[in-house]
Amino acid sequence: MMRWLRLRRMRRAFLAMPERDRAIFGSVRFNECDYAETARRHGCTVAEVEQTVARVLIALGRAERGEQP
Repeated sequence: MMRWLRLRRMRRAFLAMPERDRAIFGSVRFNECDYAETARRHGCTVAEVEQTVARVLIALGRAERGEQP
């Protein structure tokens, strides 16, 4: 499948996620914060950061493959 189509689906899925999930994921993946720092910044636990990152990665993978959420 065309790469641009997969990327477009992933972008749409990312933008459809709750703002908090996008912010936590961005802190870890784009700002290169560790989970403890991300938890402090967002007022949550490290376990919540772990769960959020996993949830976002699963959703992005599904979007890339064209699967329904």
